[in-house]
Amino acid sequence: MKEEVYKVFRKYGRLLAIHGYVAGHGGNLSLRSGNRMFITRHGAHLEDLKPQDVIETRVDKPSSLDTIASSEILLHRAIYMESAQYLACIHTHSPYAIATSFFYDELKPIDAEASYVLKRIPVVEGEAGSQRMAEAVAKALKESHSVIVRGHGVFTAAQVIDVAYRYACLVERSAQLLYLVDVLKKLGYTFITPTHL
Repeated sequence: MKEEVYKVFRKYGRLLAIHGYVAGHGGNLSLRSGNRMFITRHGAHLEDLKPQDVIETRVDKPSSLDTIASSEILLHRAIYMESAQYLACIHTHSPYAIATSFFYDELKPIDAEASYVLKRIPVVEGEAGSQRMAEAVAKALKESHSVIVRGHGVFTAAQVIDVAYRYACLVERSAQLLYLVDVLKKLGYTFITPTHL
């Protein structure tokens, strides 16, 4: 199974890198299978993952392999323990989402697709890799499919990784559109509220 997980991680890691949602060793991916969790290695480059970058560990308790797994392992574990329906989690360092997180406590998408699918994107606080952040994200994901940690990045969760990836794309697109609309407003254009808002 680990080989199949590697293929999936490699595919989505490259997609995230192509879109500019991760760079360097930023971001991580995980999948849950029963009481097992597959997660990317600490310091792995998502744009060019190697088989050894997939770490298999436990969902229900710490493992000796946690030391080489992503520094966000506490957070991924908390998501799976808090919400049994989630089997996939993606973490990105999407630039527009991070930038807007400094100005909003919650993002309300203004485009039709994201406002229908995501409805709202909470922004939470917490230091990377901390228990506080793990708890805040896991709690937020009980009521939403996506969350932004202020100044850090986006976390999305779903039953399958393709859907978690689509959520990550929608969050960044929503943040980008909010930025563009704010720029146009400052240039003097009049905002016309769409009927779906």
